[in-house]
Amino acid sequence: MIISLEDLGLAYRKAKVDLYYSSHVSLEAIAEYEESLHANLTDLLGKIQGDDESWVEENEFTGNWFLATKSVDMTCWEQQREPQANGLIFSSPAEKWTYACNSMAEKNEQKKIKAEFRVMAQCSLDFHVLSTLWMLKVGHLFDAKLSTCAYGNRLRRTLDGKNINSLSIGSFQPYLKPFRDWRDNGINAMRSALSDSKRIVALTADVSSFYHELNPSFMLDPTFVKDILELELTAEQSKLNRLFINALKAWAMETPLKKGLPVGLPASAVVANVALIELDRVIEQQVAPIYYGRYVDDIMLVMENGANFHSMADLWQWLFARSSGKLDWVRGEENKQISFQPTYLNDSQIRFANAKNKVFILAGDPGKTLVEAIAHQIYERASEWRAMPRLPHSSNNVGTDLLAATQSNGEVADNLRKADALTMRRAGFAIKLRDFEAYERDLQPGTWKGHRQAFFRAFIDHVIVLPQFFDLSVYLPRVIRLATACEDFVELRKLIFALENICNEVRDKCLLAIKACPDDNLLSEEEIIGKWRTQLFSSVLEAIVAAFPPRISKVGKQTWNDHLKNWHSRFGLDIEYLGRDFSLKGYQEQQARLFSFDLAHMPFRFIGLPKEMIAQRGIPAPKTVAHCAKAAELLPDNVVFGNQVVAKWCKFKILPHGLLFATRPFSLPELFILNNEAYTASARPEMRVVVLAVRGFVLGNKTPCVDKQGVLQIPDGQSAGKYGVAVSSWKTSMASWTAAVMRSADPDANRYTRLCRVLDGVIAQPHNSRYLILPELSLPAHWFIRIARKLQGRGISLVAGIEYLHASKARVRNQVWASLSHDGLGFPSLMIYRQDKQRPALHEEQELQRLAGLEMKPEKKWTTPPIIQHGDFRFSLLICSELTNISYRAALRGNVDALFVPEWNQDTETFNALVESAALDIHAYIIQCNDRQYGDSRIRGPFKDSWRRDVLRVKGGITDYCVIGEIDVHSLRQFQSSYRSPGKPFKPVPDGFEIEHSRKMLPEG
Repeated sequence: MIISLEDLGLAYRKAKVDLYYSSHVSLEAIAEYEESLHANLTDLLGKIQGDDESWVEENEFTGNWFLATKSVDMTCWEQQREPQANGLIFSSPAEKWTYACNSMAEKNEQKKIKAEFRVMAQCSLDFHVLSTLWMLKVGHLFDAKLSTCAYGNRLRRTLDGKNINSLSIGSFQPYLKPFRDWRDNGINAMRSALSDSKRIVALTADVSSFYHELNPSFMLDPTFVKDILELELTAEQSKLNRLFINALKAWAMETPLKKGLPVGLPASAVVANVALIELDRVIEQQVAPIYYGRYVDDIMLVMENGANFHSMADLWQWLFARSSGKLDWVRGEENKQISFQPTYLNDSQIRFANAKNKVFILAGDPGKTLVEAIAHQIYERASEWRAMPRLPHSSNNVGTDLLAATQSNGEVADNLRKADALTMRRAGFAIKLRDFEAYERDLQPGTWKGHRQAFFRAFIDHVIVLPQFFDLSVYLPRVIRLATACEDFVELRKLIFALENICNEVRDKCLLAIKACPDDNLLSEEEIIGKWRTQLFSSVLEAIVAAFPPRISKVGKQTWNDHLKNWHSRFGLDIEYLGRDFSLKGYQEQQARLFSFDLAHMPFRFIGLPKEMIAQRGIPAPKTVAHCAKAAELLPDNVVFGNQVVAKWCKFKILPHGLLFATRPFSLPELFILNNEAYTASARPEMRVVVLAVRGFVLGNKTPCVDKQGVLQIPDGQSAGKYGVAVSSWKTSMASWTAAVMRSADPDANRYTRLCRVLDGVIAQPHNSRYLILPELSLPAHWFIRIARKLQGRGISLVAGIEYLHASKARVRNQVWASLSHDGLGFPSLMIYRQDKQRPALHEEQELQRLAGLEMKPEKKWTTPPIIQHGDFRFSLLICSELTNISYRAALRGNVDALFVPEWNQDTETFNALVESAALDIHAYIIQCNDRQYGDSRIRGPFKDSWRRDVLRVKGGITDYCVIGEIDVHSLRQFQSSYRSPGKPFKPVPDGFEIEHSRKMLPEG
């Protein structure tokens, strides 16, 4: 194993993504390192290859540490509270906090509420690169020894699971699916056992202060590495392992804890995972449970209650007897703390506190009821995440919503873990914040200012107060970015000054502590506050820089100068960032710099996507993009070449850092959008190269592709036979249509909210739809992908008419887009298909010319309607007036199961006759979706019985809605496959009808 500069380039590429998604990232440190990336990595390579190993213990390499909020412990106040205060309720959290502090002071001057901080790593970028290199070369060997019961923080591997994937985005598998699998597999095991009439016991537990109490020396212990793991490391691997572990130990010695792993260094997770491998083996082999799963330091154990346990102590005693001495009570703390002490962890303290553990004794129907209650609670929260972004009807209700999401109502009886109450509160707030961020991306700031200002007021009142702030402070940078991106500088000032007030409250009214810190090493309260405050306001500054508008309005400039011009000097940031230009222009230059390295609020890839798909507010001028000069020396040829192709598609003359070292690279649907020829057979090799370089996996042969007959083939699972189709009754006002033509702001402020409400109705339907159709010109292009992804989560494909796309030379395009699910990559994905209306309708042509002197021209011309085979369902798309073209209808006869027709059509009478005729002469389902103001949206089938022909038909109403109908494609094909048409259920096929060969089925006998 010879380490090269290329290895370090790949390690940096992964480390950057890991860091970006960590909770306390220094964007400035990453940008500064990447500006001299070649020199920095060359220097690091020289050290790694040298004989001296002491450099990993130097402070310059290990970096620093800082303090982050952990929790405010209110138990002492709750214990001392007067009985008459139990029913006292404050509407203001700030008043409640003041009352609690004053009550404590009156009773006991020495006693204060405890505010606890956590030591976090602020490692150098060199250390991050070395640790990622360790994962790529050595750490993956340790990770591979873990069994499938270890769910969390597993490294990304190739599809066969045998090797580490060095080209994937980031080092670890995305956290959400493994976490859900860990939890859901446990619940399903309980369900299954109870269904088999078994009496069971379930235990959930977690290790106290796991990272802070775990010393990594065991990773160098030959007994552990060779005997327990049965690993044989080469000399080079042993050296890299030694460098990394010694660096971890050196970092710990620089902290007040003098022990533990760096929280915030991603590779620490691999070490932590491996430390508990013997716990996994003991439980899997000696206990042989119904289910055992571990998510890092959280364990879930389900087993039969044959021993008739009556208490938590009984259960632990039973486990101790089967643990070969590795599990036992902590001496002197019997029934309180459990110790896991294998021989290789002698210098670590791994303890499960009984106060944090839960034991469920379950049997019969009451057991089933409790498990279902837990599952229902999880499902409800998952449903909230699946929902479209939604703000309250009135800005007056924003505070109520936020209060409901963040308040603690005590512990819910059916939580799986003690920690779940806090997790639920955080998730509740995260969902609200996600909704506001979606509005920020999709709408102009002026259209929803009232809601935003109400949100910031509520955030100050209910979150930037004690004790809540310590629980939710991780979301602060996102709220700061939201305010900055929308030029809400008055509210931003209030947020910053509320944070200053919090710092003062903590200093004056709290007893300060550091988690897992020995009393001998505890810093003074002044040092703790100083360290925390510096970190807090540095993160505020970085969030402002990352989201600062490249093109700021006149009002925004004035507001900034009036309220925030020198805010940084108040908090000592001018000293911390000596030489930084804090003028408006300086902020914009810094934002452009972060954007160039894909570290800004707006992802770098947005500069390459078609402008109509992305709001351009946060994207700086293309001339600011930084070029990566020595890419060929830093990365493998296939990565460089693939990104050069993408750069060409994006019309870059250089190879930008933001593409090569992307934190948020192009998604698969976006790559297919960038390449107009993506679905042709000739483009496949190029697409393979690009997807490998950008996403890190190999495109197989089942990717969407146009076959020799010109049909777009999209693999999508098993044949369904019947398909649910949701037909919308959706209104786009004439004022919105005119604004799209004139390239003006949409005057319909409620349009986005209306759309989200309609889509939520489709997502929540128990009778799942496979397709949703929206009318012609119904969606702005930049809303489409977000909506498509949401619907994909429920297995729904979207067909929608897109607002006019403006091209050069006073031309516009009228397109229908279809986001279609597919499984050709081995995992659920979606692709986006775009089709042009070939000619404008007569009235459309006149109005475009009259209003803006525009001419409608297609981007891609076709003479016969394109056909799409989505899984086993074959259909075509025509836009409104194209249905009147008899040659188009003739070309589709026998070739499709259905025809989707999005419309904006006043002449419903003429189209009524056309749709009825088309259903019979094409002999297919016609799915027509017209704008609600004219109506007559329907699914029409070629049935024999006239009463069955309209599968659904909707018209009128003052609100938007969807109706779901079902089309039976299997039955239609069977009917058409007979040489002579049967008597029913459809009308006989028309004269001259020939069914396309691939649609033929075995007819009913």
